[in-house]
Amino acid sequence: MDLRVSMRRANLLTRNLVPTCVLFVLCFCSSAFAEKEWPFYVPKKATPPTVRSDWPRNDIDRFILEKLNENELKPADEVSKRTLLRRVYFDLIGLPPTPSEIDQFLNNGSEDAYEKLVDRLLDDPRYGERWARFWLDLARYADTAGYEGDPDLPHAWRYRDYVIDSLNRDKPYDQFIKEQIAGDEFKDVMGAGDLPGTSAENTVAMTFLRLAPFTEPRGDETRHEMLSEMTSTVGSVFLGLTVGCAKCHDHKHDEIPTEDFYRMKAFFATVQIPRPEPGDIFQIGGSLNAKFYREGENDWASKQAEAFKKQAAEADKKLAALKQQIAKRLGESLQTGAGFGIQVVDQQNNDYVYAKESVEVGQPYLGIVDSNGKSWNISSQNGASDLGSLSGKNRGKWFSSLKDAKHISLGKHTAGTGEPKDGKHQGKFAEILIYDHPLDETERKSLNHSFRTNYLSGTKAAGLPVPPPQKGLRFWLHAADVESNGEKITRWVDRVGNVALEQDDESLQPTPATLGSRKNPAVDFESHFLSGNASNASFLDDSQGTIAVVYSARHQKEGYGLEIGGGGEFLTTFVNPAAASDEDKLEQLIRDKDPRITAEEQREFEFVSSRSRFVPQHLKRLKPVAMSLRHSYGPPYEPGVPVSRVMLRGEYDNPGDVVEPGFLSVITGNQDPTPIRLDPFKRWPTRSRRMALAKWIASPENPMTARVMVNRLWHWHFGQGIVTTPSDFGYLSTGPSHQELLDWLAVKFVEEKWSLKSIHRLIVTSATYRQSSSQSNAQARKTDPDNRLLSRFNRRRLDAEAVRDHVLAVSGRLNPEQFGLPIFPPLPGDVAETVKYDNSKWDTQYGPEGRKRSVYIYQQRTLTMPLMQTFDSLVCEETRPMRRSSVTPLQALAMYNGDFVNEEAIHFAKRVRGLASGDRAQVRTAFEISLGRKPNKTEATRLLDILNASPTPAAGLVRVCRVLFNTNEFIYID
Repeated sequence: MDLRVSMRRANLLTRNLVPTCVLFVLCFCSSAFAEKEWPFYVPKKATPPTVRSDWPRNDIDRFILEKLNENELKPADEVSKRTLLRRVYFDLIGLPPTPSEIDQFLNNGSEDAYEKLVDRLLDDPRYGERWARFWLDLARYADTAGYEGDPDLPHAWRYRDYVIDSLNRDKPYDQFIKEQIAGDEFKDVMGAGDLPGTSAENTVAMTFLRLAPFTEPRGDETRHEMLSEMTSTVGSVFLGLTVGCAKCHDHKHDEIPTEDFYRMKAFFATVQIPRPEPGDIFQIGGSLNAKFYREGENDWASKQAEAFKKQAAEADKKLAALKQQIAKRLGESLQTGAGFGIQVVDQQNNDYVYAKESVEVGQPYLGIVDSNGKSWNISSQNGASDLGSLSGKNRGKWFSSLKDAKHISLGKHTAGTGEPKDGKHQGKFAEILIYDHPLDETERKSLNHSFRTNYLSGTKAAGLPVPPPQKGLRFWLHAADVESNGEKITRWVDRVGNVALEQDDESLQPTPATLGSRKNPAVDFESHFLSGNASNASFLDDSQGTIAVVYSARHQKEGYGLEIGGGGEFLTTFVNPAAASDEDKLEQLIRDKDPRITAEEQREFEFVSSRSRFVPQHLKRLKPVAMSLRHSYGPPYEPGVPVSRVMLRGEYDNPGDVVEPGFLSVITGNQDPTPIRLDPFKRWPTRSRRMALAKWIASPENPMTARVMVNRLWHWHFGQGIVTTPSDFGYLSTGPSHQELLDWLAVKFVEEKWSLKSIHRLIVTSATYRQSSSQSNAQARKTDPDNRLLSRFNRRRLDAEAVRDHVLAVSGRLNPEQFGLPIFPPLPGDVAETVKYDNSKWDTQYGPEGRKRSVYIYQQRTLTMPLMQTFDSLVCEETRPMRRSSVTPLQALAMYNGDFVNEEAIHFAKRVRGLASGDRAQVRTAFEISLGRKPNKTEATRLLDILNASPTPAAGLVRVCRVLFNTNEFIYID
């Protein structure tokens, strides 16, 4: 360790102080030392240690036992067959064994019964679904791009299916690497014709390089960040080195100079992302043709497309019938309208509240919304109103909840962008006032008096206008102050803080008008828009206050008024003046979950009313294309090979020295340019760079690749790797607990033709893997508190996906269908609505399609399913080599009070009733299905007590099933 530090310092000195000849000598010596240091030497095949024990079952155990002996430790006892069976099922396929599978294994007395079971599980197609999740974490997989708007990535799901399929086929890992980095460069250019084609599978594989979060393009800056992210990810995922730390400066701890980062980045310098599709406002890039290549996949896609088209065609008819059915039952209760309202969208919530008071078309109204920081109150000149809600809750959010409020606008919705969208106000605004506190009763009466006097009574000559209350007034737009060119209004400045709303575009400029019987000044909006800078507005820090608006409206649908926002967050007023049609009111009652409308009717409404929005997106997902990339065609069609430079301090516009593509010198011992096989006909000079990198990474001579991957497998099987930092084998890692074993496994991996399943088989058939998780040896707890020497098995909690899949498997409702489009399981409460932008992306599926395995859940970067997040599964924004395994009260709440578990408990009980009759038999059957064993006497008695204390036997069995879901044994594996 000290030697490595000293050599790094020597290298730093040579760059700055010594002559070239001395530099060469020192660098040569340094590389010679580096070649001898772990992990930068090529692993050699070693003979496993000889140990005097009959405990080992394969060579893994010999390495483990030698370390235990050196530390005067002994392995734990072998676990029972029942526990081992449950362990290996969850480990290899992520699901529990059925009672019949348990009985079959326990009754099989053959010596190789376990080995044959392992082979069967490795051949089970559910193996790929289980282990793909780990790789998808590394690949930072998601179905949306993240950042503002979080746009959909409609074809990312094909990469997920590619990974599942590749693992099930036990695709050699070296091929797996090359397909993802350079799938389009497998075929050499052998003639003067066109480029050789790329297989559909390889095109899909290269989605790996495009899975990073992506914001709107900013030219060279975005390309620099995109290629830098590819470089960092490839370095950490395949090489186990934090290459990205050298982007801005020499790596602080490892021998990775900044030049090496940019030499490696140069391999990606010629990649091209297809141009965005027309109409893509997010400009996230297009796709490449990639036909469906798995057997039956094309027919499946055609049938899915037809089913979606049928849904869309039938939706209007079904919606009309549903509304008629509900309207007939509700009758007169549909006569409640909706008037003035407020909506606040911030980073946490989308809250939308309105007054259930119809607004008469064209008449003057006073709309008042105030907040005490906890809830809103909405009223008019007629007094306080009952409130309705379209989404979210009445949380009373005010301006301080907006983190980046920059704009203030009037007349149209901007969704927090400052740019006009839909939702135009058609009518007049006379005054808009903002106070720094909720108005008290006296102030409210004064404001009402001002409104009635100025707009509802008398004539112009009846006296001077009555002013509104002045205490705490922070903003006041009065139509008497507008600036006009005679016909159009160009500027409107508030009287308190001089915040100006302007419009240069004549087509968007509103017109002067009057409002009320006294014909006071007003501004008439039709499809007009005023906006200004709110950055210095004094009210932005307020957490409570009042907004009062004097207005009229002539539109029938929702129209937005005053909006303050930025960065996708906003606070806005709106008016829905004549939500007076029975149809609109009916829809609102359904969305408000009126208790007179059944859950089934609400779900049906949600589904059929959203087909026009979701079906086009689903059909887009079914196109035979992939979210991939390619290399530039080069001159004369596209840019040629760019000059690669070190970007000083990592800044895209601060170029330094020129560099050529090259491998990491910490591994090779030199900084020589990499030979790249170019097109001999000089037609495609940009080709083969990434393949050169991929072949070097996937070479048996690369000391990192095999080591890193087998360490990942070890980590996922035992809960910690031989190197406990799976994506960092550098100086800051803890180093290997069993260096010789890791080297031996790496050599074995290559000898087995890079077969992942061969390493799985070695690990799970070892005596090390079969140990009990209990260890009473006090010396072990003292000598090896973290169990790095593996004197016992590490008891582990199931990961989030396995928890959900386990619940569904036990309830009997897990949909076994494999591959396909993302799924959208039901979310609790209004979670799907609180994170939406213009529209929610979550097409909730209440049927069996929403109960497929968790690996298929739609991965939305701005929304993680609460159940999954509770159990530490987050949608990836960057490569994630390992997850934390927390224990929190939220997990207990989710498993006992959560909608998902409670619903599945009902179906679990129904399954049990179909298999057994009588209380004792049902308790025993529930135990066997959920925990894989029979209850002991005490357990059976306590569960029978729960059952008998319930109002009905059916309710009691549901309670028993919910209790079993909540046992530690259900979510922990010994």
